[in-house]
Amino acid sequence: MAATMLRGPALPALWLLLLAGFAVLSGFAAAYDRFPADLWLAHRLQELDAATFVRAMDWAEDLTDTPWIIVVWLGGAAALLVAARRWEALLLLASVLGRLVNTGLKELVERPRPTEDLVVVRDGPSSPAFPSGHADGAIMLYGLLFYFITLFVPHPVLRRVSQTACLWVILFTGMERVFVGAHWPSDVLGGYYLGGLMLAVLIAVHRLGPAAWKRE
Repeated sequence: MAATMLRGPALPALWLLLLAGFAVLSGFAAAYDRFPADLWLAHRLQELDAATFVRAMDWAEDLTDTPWIIVVWLGGAAALLVAARRWEALLLLASVLGRLVNTGLKELVERPRPTEDLVVVRDGPSSPAFPSGHADGAIMLYGLLFYFITLFVPHPVLRRVSQTACLWVILFTGMERVFVGAHWPSDVLGGYYLGGLMLAVLIAVHRLGPAAWKRE
């Protein structure tokens, strides 16, 4: 029933509704340096001191930062080309355009980063904070890889391990950005939100791509 309701014009309408929600969130981010729960959540996360947990966050963040994100991005595209998935490789390469959207929104919203009088700042980039580029990039790249893995990796164990790795990078990257004091939790939420919107567009384009036209 739910799947039937979300066919045809319902999907674009839902996407536009979610886009409007992101616009509202961005407006609040432009008006307020942080949201009411941001400081409390940041303090709770920065209190974590388990070495393994911190290391997992660091590794995840590395995989969404230069140079490793370029290695994963190009490596994923190369693997798709080897598997004769040229359309999918093109979409994966096109996902880099999300960085431009993120940068433009940062300059538009101009939300300041967390400061040392409020949280421990271990990493303090000079660019505006909202939306988080790392969280956005994690959703765009690793979310798209998760989608392709679901479609094209037949071996169940390899598929589940690969999917879990993608989810780990997405989740722990956002946590790490708050842990190091580079972002408020709402910045990360905004990055996930924006990345999810753009990922939905890429998946829709994939489904309406050359394979769909050939079936018609």
